[in-house]
Amino acid sequence: MKKIMLFAVCAFLAMTASAQKFGNINMGEVFESMPERAVVQKEMEELQAKYETELSKMGDEYQKKVNDYLAEQDKLEKNIAEARAQEIDQLQQRIQNFREMAAKDLQTQQQSKVAPIIEKINKAIQAVGEKEGFTYIFDLSQGNILYASPSQCVDVLPLVKKELGL
Repeated sequence: MKKIMLFAVCAFLAMTASAQKFGNINMGEVFESMPERAVVQKEMEELQAKYETELSKMGDEYQKKVNDYLAEQDKLEKNIAEARAQEIDQLQQRIQNFREMAAKDLQTQQQSKVAPIIEKINKAIQAVGEKEGFTYIFDLSQGNILYASPSQCVDVLPLVKKELGL
């Protein structure tokens, strides 16, 4: 009885394993081909340029104050010199804070603008997986797969691009 049960379990496992269909995709390649990506990239470049312009203005102001201070420091009263040095330090701190805030905002904006594109791609992959009967679809762009047999794994990139209308 045990042998029959063991044989039945092994046969069932063999049938289910052979019935599984595996696919792979390079999400990075799909993402790069999305028209929305170019829009997001342009928006991010424009935002970064605005921050760089503002940082440049702040840097120019800082440099002018430093140059003025250095040119006049020998002629200034001690209290005035200390006040100007403190003003320069505060400006330097403002520049650093602005730089950090800009970097954080750029990262947040990038993530929020890319998320809908990734969601759209994921929905297309799920639709392809359901339509084509895949058990698993692996993302090769993440480098998590050490081996994918081309004869046993289907590249679903063309199917997903078709689903996305690309």
